[in-house]
Amino acid sequence: MGDLPPRYDGTLHPEVWVQDLRFFCALRGIHDQATVLSIAILRIDHNILIPKDVDSFNSLVSVLKDHVTHSVFRAVSLEKLNKLKCESNGDISEFIAKFTSLSSNANITDQEEKKSYLLRNMPDDIVRDVLRSRIEKLNSFGKVIETFKDVMIEHRRQVRYGSKIALKHVATGRFLSCIKGMRYDTGFKQHMAFCNGWQPDKLQDLWIVIPACKQHVKSGNPVPFNSVIGLKHQQSGLNLHSHNKDSPSTKSPVTKQQEVTCFGGVLEWNGHDGPPNYDDNWLLQRHSTTSNYDNSGYWEVGDIISLRHINTKRSLSSHDFMMSNGFQEVTCHADGHEENHKWYVEVLE
Repeated sequence: MGDLPPRYDGTLHPEVWVQDLRFFCALRGIHDQATVLSIAILRIDHNILIPKDVDSFNSLVSVLKDHVTHSVFRAVSLEKLNKLKCESNGDISEFIAKFTSLSSNANITDQEEKKSYLLRNMPDDIVRDVLRSRIEKLNSFGKVIETFKDVMIEHRRQVRYGSKIALKHVATGRFLSCIKGMRYDTGFKQHMAFCNGWQPDKLQDLWIVIPACKQHVKSGNPVPFNSVIGLKHQQSGLNLHSHNKDSPSTKSPVTKQQEVTCFGGVLEWNGHDGPPNYDDNWLLQRHSTTSNYDNSGYWEVGDIISLRHINTKRSLSSHDFMMSNGFQEVTCHADGHEENHKWYVEVLE
């Protein structure tokens, strides 16, 4: 009798258990409902007494629901529902299946109560607030689930403080990069920032989005446009950096524009974190060809952005000019409205 549903002992939902048993009997050619009902009663734990006048599956389910074991089952299901968490990168369909099952097991049928439990299960307060605003007036729970799906997909596309990103230069298709130990021969001889490769290298091309110098932002918060941020190179621990001095020693090696480097961290300060450096601060904006910026909303994968160096007001740029080592030069240049100032996130971790 392989695949025979387990004996009913109050740890399953009665309706689900009866449905599984009826399905099992149908697969084995047992179609007489009186016979199937007799089999069902025989598969119930002997501590759960079934009255002799039970003559239908509906009455059987009612008896099982009235038994004390089912009230315990509902209470345990409610406890599990309270502990359920929709993880940011978890399987959305698995979460909804679990949520729906636990809601049913806990006998939660009221739509507003379901909404309340769903909101409790969100990854963080920001996602919770967004979902709450969008489902407040929805009367169909199917539409609530559809909205939940949209909010979670949107959430996963958002760049957050602590996110690891690969930043692609739009005009040339190459990724912003750094190699530990590779320094400029000119200027302050700091580590090189450059573009290299049309496919992201997860060792050399990943940057961690960090708060601006002296700012304190909770890790995991989404990054609003018009924020001042920093970018820390994951592999080296250095920050994307430029200089606030307009002198020959801070000119880029090929085009003589403003030099961009990677600087700070343990590599530059004899194994210790260095002092705060405001030259590591960059203004995040949606790219615009004019001085009118759409800075609404949060930074997401695929958004075309510009990064303006706070202290010098010049924008992160690259171009087809190659340095002597074969890497594509990265500089700060002009006001951020040009094609060479366009960047976007292609990889988000």
